[in-house]
Amino acid sequence: LRFQNVNTIRTSPLPILTLFHSAIRNKQDVQILDAYIINGVQSKRNKRGHLKNVKAKNSRYVRLRDVFDVDHLVGVIESYGVKATVEPYDLSRDGSLPCDWKGGEGDTHVFVKVFQAFRPGGAIRDVVGVVQDATRGEGVCVHHRTGKDWTGHCAAWEAIPDGVWRKNCDLPADQKLEEAIYARLLPQPGDAQRRSTVFYVGDGLPPEALQAFGFNVVSRRSILTDAWGVPQEGGAVLTHGIDMTVEDIKPILTDPNVACPHETRDLCAVVDFFTCASLPHFVGNSVSTWSALQIAHRPGDATWYNSRSLPLAEMFDVYPITIAYTYTEASSKVGQLLLKASILSARLHNPASEIHVLYLGTDDAAFRAWLQGERVIVHDQDPLWMDDIKSMFEHGDAKKSHLFLHLGNYVGTWQRIDIPLYINAEYVLLLDCDTIVMAPFSYKDFGLEMTGSIAFSAEVNEASTEPWNAGVALLNVPHLRETYHDFLAFIRTHRENQPYPVTMKDGSIIDAPSDQGAYLTFYQESKKFLKITFNVKPYYKGVELAASTVMHFHGAKPHDYMGQWMGKDCSPAVKFLCDGTKEFPLLCPSLKYFAVSIMAHEHELLEEYCKASFEDNADHAAMCIRFLQRVAKMDVEYLSFGDACKKLLVNTMRTGWGKDATASTASQGSHL
Repeated sequence: LRFQNVNTIRTSPLPILTLFHSAIRNKQDVQILDAYIINGVQSKRNKRGHLKNVKAKNSRYVRLRDVFDVDHLVGVIESYGVKATVEPYDLSRDGSLPCDWKGGEGDTHVFVKVFQAFRPGGAIRDVVGVVQDATRGEGVCVHHRTGKDWTGHCAAWEAIPDGVWRKNCDLPADQKLEEAIYARLLPQPGDAQRRSTVFYVGDGLPPEALQAFGFNVVSRRSILTDAWGVPQEGGAVLTHGIDMTVEDIKPILTDPNVACPHETRDLCAVVDFFTCASLPHFVGNSVSTWSALQIAHRPGDATWYNSRSLPLAEMFDVYPITIAYTYTEASSKVGQLLLKASILSARLHNPASEIHVLYLGTDDAAFRAWLQGERVIVHDQDPLWMDDIKSMFEHGDAKKSHLFLHLGNYVGTWQRIDIPLYINAEYVLLLDCDTIVMAPFSYKDFGLEMTGSIAFSAEVNEASTEPWNAGVALLNVPHLRETYHDFLAFIRTHRENQPYPVTMKDGSIIDAPSDQGAYLTFYQESKKFLKITFNVKPYYKGVELAASTVMHFHGAKPHDYMGQWMGKDCSPAVKFLCDGTKEFPLLCPSLKYFAVSIMAHEHELLEEYCKASFEDNADHAAMCIRFLQRVAKMDVEYLSFGDACKKLLVNTMRTGWGKDATASTASQGSHL
């Protein structure tokens, strides 16, 4: 495969990465021409109205090796067994080398690894070093699009008549840039971090409003001017074949009148890109390719002031979404083990996602060590609302909700309030401890019109499109941070646990309890429906197992179902579920996925879970272990009818099968 030329830092990685995917699949060599276009703005359109590609033959360009460390890039590519070379460029070869950069299926890890292999080289490396030394790796990079070419692009993009939602090219109408940045930085004592240094990258000079708001605003231009003084006019003509030096580009990078001369904007862009990549926080515009690439380049802590969708995620699946849980040491032992199983399932299917736990308590060193071993980011939570929640618990009715059976479990549902205080991300997918991740997911799976506040899915009625169940929740973190104190004040008006009246789509009003009701009522106008595949219940009858992403043991837990089959009554709040298992086609497969997760790489978790769930009956605990060992090894096709697992459990009780848990899949099927 031969790649025609590296366009710009704003688009160049896309063709290279796509070609590399194709090359590694097809065992083909990769040739990259030694050219970097220094103004890659697409301004001309073809007869179909599409923007034309910018090519080196009709543009100004420099050598690729003067911009990127091509030896390092080639080395990373060749580490995957594909030969890569950087070829000299001349106009006679232009147009003869095909370049197809459209995205597609590929290995996300490889995509990111090769993209991160782009690092500055030559003169650009020296310049980036000067800017990075000045920033000292502190502050937030802000990428702000306001230029004429950008507004024209947005107008054309939003007007495409295909019914696709495209309404986030700029700031929300009711928000200022400084407010949007502020909402995307974690609060710290004294507000120091949220008023920190802003490294501004934009189409124009930094807005004065940022400095007036309290940010210390710097830019590439201001930093380099301080370091070099005001440079003389001029510089070498930047064409292919010369050794580009720092002296050549000083006038370009420090122009006192503009952020960057238009004709060389992509030299400025590459310096800004690598400076931003060295800073701990990023606030960009997700519709901009430059910002979208910056978001993909960093492992976490990337946000966008325009909120909502990340359009490039539809084409390139390299945007993992942050996953969050909550935990309190006041939880039952079973609750902790359920959480472990959920985390193991999330880590299995989403290895690139950051996983966070908001943690209450200081005594359980062993569990903390386990979390750290699973690369979970633990936040010690110090809630301001604990007395209010305890009051609500005391007024709760365990007959109506299983959450009122245990204070720790109830408090755990409210811990999510503080997610905006501890996690810095544009969106977070919050999972209850009683969930099992069944398939990979990323930003592309949430569509373009993502919620402006919260997104919940259906609860008991799987056909409903009303946001209702909070066990799996998509959270717009900056908006929840902006409204945090108002939301907390709203909750405190319900200390006696009065239900929250939620207005439904048809105008009817239904009371909802606890945190679920608080969220649905407070965010009434902006809440959205989270597609059902992210919150499938074992008792659903119309959802395809193959389409399920997250299984939620809402109400009855695995041990409740097993206990019912072994003659132990379920609690009144979930008895209706335990009594109806014969009609639940997803229940047995969901128990298999649970068993696989809890046995992922620590078989002792299974034993702990069963002993904690049946601590008053050693025989039931032993049967739980044998049953889950057995169901974990079975093919889903054997488990696809309602009471298959009940029959399997009864058979296990009768035969005592499973002492060595080594039967073959074929023989397992015959036991049904």
